Amino acid sequence: MKRPSNALLGIGICAVVLLMFSFAYANVPLFKLFCQRFGIGGSAQAGSKEETWEQSSATGPMSDRTVQVKFMGIAASGLPVRFGPSEPTVEAQIGKPVHLEYTFTNMSDDSVFFRAVHSIAPVEAAREFQLMQCFCFDDQALGPRQSITLPVYFALSPRTPPNVNELMLSYQLFPRDPHRALPVPAKEAN
Repeated sequence: MKRPSNALLGIGICAVVLLMFSFAYANVPLFKLFCQRFGIGGSAQAGSKEETWEQSSATGPMSDRTVQVKFMGIAASGLPVRFGPSEPTVEAQIGKPVHLEYTFTNMSDDSVFFRAVHSIAPVEAAREFQLMQCFCFDDQALGPRQSITLPVYFALSPRTPPNVNELMLSYQLFPRDPHRALPVPAKEAN
């Protein structure tokens, strides 16, 4: 069996590297074209309407109606974490995304591991509350005396019942053992 020469092997490797760079270079424009065609990521070109995220939400048109959203949080007994939102109350416009932050502070000299569980009241509004990004999707850890700020993004669906003018987003923190797996992954449970 004849072995290929080093020159032939070098040409083959150069061709593979050139092919990889070409694919990487073309990847971004091809992905943008794909997203525009299928209306993914705010590039809504798939339909006949040309709307922006400010003009519509995923479930219908926005309205000028607002709902007062109040925030509350409780740490489980024995969990030395103090936390709170950047704003205790916001006026959320129906269909428009809202961004705020929560600051967490470990009040102890030990590391703490916890999970946040959220609840929304009233129940009829909970079905139309779209939580897009939240610290409650993952387990959290804080070092001794550490403080961190984590984002929360949400929107209220245009299907929010007209009788709902106020709702409460509440978080409860529970201690977690970082070495024990949960029976259900966090993203599926929330």
